[in-house]
Amino acid sequence: SGKWSRRINQEHRIVYEVFDSYVKIHSLKYHYT
Repeated sequence: SGKWSRRINQEHRIVYEVFDSYVKIHSLKYHYT
């Protein structure tokens, strides 16, 4: 179960990082336009 939870955490972290980057880029575009 340790391997499984680690895999889930890694996937969630990647998804969160991508989403966070998207939000930052989107908010920057919205701020500057």
